Amino acid sequence: MGVAAMAASLLFLLLLPLAPALVSSTPYAMMAKEARPVIKQSAKAYMEQKVQVQQGIASRSGQQMATDSSGALVFDLSIGTSPQKLSVVMDITTELVWAQCDACSSCVRFTPPTTPTFLPNNSRSFAVVGCTSQTCQRMIPGEHGCTHDDDPCGYPNDFYGWNTSGVLATDTFTFGTTPVPGVLFGCSGDIMVPDLAGASGVAGFSRGPLSLVSQLNISSFTYFITPHGDPASKSFVSWTWGGAADHQFAAGQMLTGGRRSSTPLLAAKKNQMYPDLYYVNLTGLQVDGQLLTAIPPGFFDVRPTGTGGVFLSSTLPVTYLEEAAYNVLRPELVRRIQSQGVAQVTADDDVNNLCFLTRDFSGVKIPGIALVFDGADATMELKVENYFFAVADGQLTCLTILPSIGGSILGSLLQAGRTMTYDIHGGQLTFQTAAAGAPMPGVWPMIMATLLVWVLCPENFL
Repeated sequence: MGVAAMAASLLFLLLLPLAPALVSSTPYAMMAKEARPVIKQSAKAYMEQKVQVQQGIASRSGQQMATDSSGALVFDLSIGTSPQKLSVVMDITTELVWAQCDACSSCVRFTPPTTPTFLPNNSRSFAVVGCTSQTCQRMIPGEHGCTHDDDPCGYPNDFYGWNTSGVLATDTFTFGTTPVPGVLFGCSGDIMVPDLAGASGVAGFSRGPLSLVSQLNISSFTYFITPHGDPASKSFVSWTWGGAADHQFAAGQMLTGGRRSSTPLLAAKKNQMYPDLYYVNLTGLQVDGQLLTAIPPGFFDVRPTGTGGVFLSSTLPVTYLEEAAYNVLRPELVRRIQSQGVAQVTADDDVNNLCFLTRDFSGVKIPGIALVFDGADATMELKVENYFFAVADGQLTCLTILPSIGGSILGSLLQAGRTMTYDIHGGQLTFQTAAAGAPMPGVWPMIMATLLVWVLCPENFL
């Protein structure tokens, strides 16, 4: 490597990553900021795929599409009477369902001019939620910006973790051929989210009262995140909803086969900081099948103060581990890799980064990482692609697990390549690998590109 290239790599290392690592402080804002390049690439690919379908270049095989070309899932929602089809990003860490609404000359919008917009005047079933309604008072207490009784119920910028504000409304949503009247959603005016790349909004899938999960009484939902360009599998989102008279909705083709494991979805504890998120009981970490005993039992539990715990994200690409656990995992990886004659190019005291020269790294036996969850045989064995990626024109390969304070987050890169099923009513998370013999993803081109943007342009996320 030349002097100039080495200097560029060192600059890269200095910048990797400047994203916030304090999980205990505003995790919604942190995740939304770090997920922006991932969502932008996913939405861009999805919109391009839709154009191909419309032009007869691609086939949907009679099903709705879902895409996850960068680790964020994008699919269509039909809103209004008559239905208007809009593409949205699935986010399991937020509850609000929102879409860009109406032409608005006075609104602040960073979205592209061509972004599809929901037109309330074209829907016979659209209705604004009023300030005096119980719904407004209950859902947005003290934050609805009402000055008069007849004002619409507004939600402020960043109230639900996304840089958007607007008014609450209800309308008929159609899933497949089933119309559901009175679904509560956000009709967004100001949208300071520049990277949706043509997607019109977000579908909140947390356990909060405004989410689709709560409003539709979704009993379970499933998604599969696969890297862009993998011919062996396609992304999908599906869910079962409606209580006793269950309905099915699917975007994409569900995979079958492979090893299944389950672990409980934890009920919220008293004083838990983020009770609407999907927490699981991570009991330990393994490297090459050996349990890291320096991480004490119960380390990943939610603390009496409400901090700690481990939850999942469908939009945040990287994984955050509590600092003390990270400080056990990282040196173990370094030791095993360096024992093969490959040295890291990051300093030992650079706790946020672990990178190697790809030319040296490619011939190394990479230590395997497994997450051990509560449950019978509930171990998630990761592929190398789940926790390492190549950057800087492929010259460096870096760990995508980072240290945090106040809690841990399992990101979308770590989940990729397996079906994730959230059984809400049964209180179980089931993860299933691809069937034996199915080719697994080998490269992550768009994920690597978007993570590199995130790394080299930290000002975009601060």
